[in-house]
Order: sequence, then structure tokens, then C-alpha cells
Amino acid sequence: MKERIEGFYKRNRRLIGVVAFGILLYEALENFPALWGAAVSVLAFLKPVFFGIGLAFVANMPMRFLESRVFKKWKASKLKRVVCLLLSMLFILSIVGLLIFVLIPMLAQSVRLLVENLDEYVAELSAWADGVWQRLNLSDGVQEKVRTAAQSLFLNLDTLLASAATAALKITVNLVTGVFSFLVALIFSVYALFRKETLLLQLKKLVLALFRQAAASRILDVCARANTMFNRYFFGMMAECAILGTLCFIGMQILGFPYPLLISFTVGITQMAPIIGPWASGILGALIILMVNPPMALWFIVFIIAVQQIEENLFYPRVVGNAVGLSGMWVIVAMLLFGGLFGITGIVLAVPVMAVLYTLLSDWVNARIRKKEAEQAPPGEEEPDEDTQE
Repeated sequence: MKERIEGFYKRNRRLIGVVAFGILLYEALENFPALWGAAVSVLAFLKPVFFGIGLAFVANMPMRFLESRVFKKWKASKLKRVVCLLLSMLFILSIVGLLIFVLIPMLAQSVRLLVENLDEYVAELSAWADGVWQRLNLSDGVQEKVRTAAQSLFLNLDTLLASAATAALKITVNLVTGVFSFLVALIFSVYALFRKETLLLQLKKLVLALFRQAAASRILDVCARANTMFNRYFFGMMAECAILGTLCFIGMQILGFPYPLLISFTVGITQMAPIIGPWASGILGALIILMVNPPMALWFIVFIIAVQQIEENLFYPRVVGNAVGLSGMWVIVAMLLFGGLFGITGIVLAVPVMAVLYTLLSDWVNARIRKKEAEQAPPGEEEPDEDTQE
């Protein structure tokens, strides 16, 4: 009986698999709300683990640099790994501490001052605009339309700034309440980095055990490409954010623009969304300066364009280079698509994910073209025999 069952399964295992998959799919669709709620709960519970993976990915960049450059003459050992790991974690934690205890309070104070003085800024701007309109001798209808548009714009800006202040307060509260999650993520990331070679080897064995050789090789190749792309992109973009924000802050301090820290931080952090981010932050900064000192807004636009040109032509090719190899069109499409689906996380991950998909699609297209050309190529002409030539 056992042999008959085994024989029946071997002859019909594909059919059995299709039927089983259909039953499972039907049950999943029937109970989709409950399954989705359970999945969300599990993912929320595992959020410190995901955050720890991200922290380990970021901390691995300085740790790899320390192991391969600074301590390259030091033989590989547990002590070398511990020293490099501790130094890289101290570097990451010092940056996080600088953001939490220095920059965020200063940014919150700038936003608070801006919101408190908003009515005064709007009144001064309205008086300046009235003088400009009188000198331009605009018609009453045009002036009324411009006034209505300006009032609507600044009303929305007031709401936006108030929301920003509220969001900053919520972020501060979440940071305080998330200390336990951060500690769990930190412990997980330290463990993962200390044994990263062992963990990667175990994951590779798991892939080879679950999939056939060709599929496993393809999956490992995609993972290797994604790892290379993400490392290049995020290393370059973090450096770009720091460079652009620092340049903007130094220039605004020298030229005497108002709110230099708030605007420079916004310009630097939005560099993580290439093309769209810096322009959006530049427009926001111009609107803030327009309320404080209207004539300076035009000079700020000239200044931010000059800073971005210096960054794009002098620093970007050397820091980021051809890390992703995507054109501006694909970058915009990726950010719109992933941003609409996954929010801020999607915007940050859009460019490297799209770059990986783009390279995979390019490889597939090129392979298909080569295959078709090989199939359509005429057979080579045979060389005539020497006896026939004679």
C-alpha cells in the first residue's frame, strides 16, 4: 500500500501541487482581512529586527573600511573584528546623538520661532508687495487675484509649518518611547556584524537547498548585485547630503540669510531624493526667506542654484559617480512609483531598487537579442576542398 501511494504521488505530484496551491490561494483570499491583520501585527513586532538589519547595513560601511584600509596589516581575528565593530558603532551612534541632542532641538527652536513670528512676517511681506504693485501700476483685477493667491499660499504654508512643528514633537516623543526598540536593534545589528560571514554562508546554503542550481545561482547573483548597488548608492548619498548641507550652511552664514540651519538641514536631507528633493527644499527655503526678507528671496534662489551646480559638477561625480547609472527620467519615475506605494521609505529606496531592476531587465533584453540573432544567423559557408580547387 505504501509503495502504491508513493508511486501515485510520483506520477501526479505536479497535479497535486497545483490543486494544493489552488486550495491555499482560495482560503487565503477568503480570509484575507484576518491574514493581513496578522501579517501587520507580526511585522510590527519584528520592526526592531528590520531596523537592526538597516543599522547593520549602514554600520558595515565604516567597519569594512576599517578592516580593509586602516587595520589591513592586522591579521584577521576576533579581536580585529571587535575593535572595528566598536569603532564603527561609536561613529554611527555619535552621528545619531548629534542629530537627537543638538540638531533636532535647534531645528525645533527655528520652526517655533518661525511659527511665532509668522503673522509679523506675512504683514511685512504684504506691505512690501503693496509697494511693488503700486510701482508696477497693476489693474485692480490683477491685484485682487494676486492677493487671493498669496493669501491662499501663506495660509497653506502656515498650516504646513504648524504641521512640521507638531511632527517634530511627535518624532521627539517617538524617539524617547522607542529606546527599548533601539536597544534591541542595536544588539541585533552587533551580533549580525560580528558573525556576518557565518550568517551569509547559512543564507546561501538555505537558497541552494530550497531551489534548483540554476535558480539558486540566479537568486544569489541578484542579491550580490543589489548589495553592491545599495552600498555604492547609500555611501555616496550620505556623503552628498553632508556636503550639500554643509556648503549651503556656510554660504548662508557668510551671506547673512535667515534661518541657515533649518534651510541647510532641509536642503541636505532631501538630497536622498535626487533631482526632486533639492529643488523642493530650495523652493521651501525661498518661501521662508520671502516672508522674512523679500528682496533676499531672489538672491537665495541664485545662491541655491549655484550651490547645486557646484555640488553636481564638482562633488557628485567624485563621490557618487556612476553608482546607479540611471537617467533622470527613470529616477523621477522610480520616486513617484515607490513613493506612492511605500511613502518616505519608498522614496529613499526607489533609486537603488530601480537601478537593480533596470540592470536585470537590460541583461534579459540583451540575452534575448543575442539568442534571436544566433537563431536567425545564416549557417557559415563551407570552404571548398583543395582537390576540387585543383
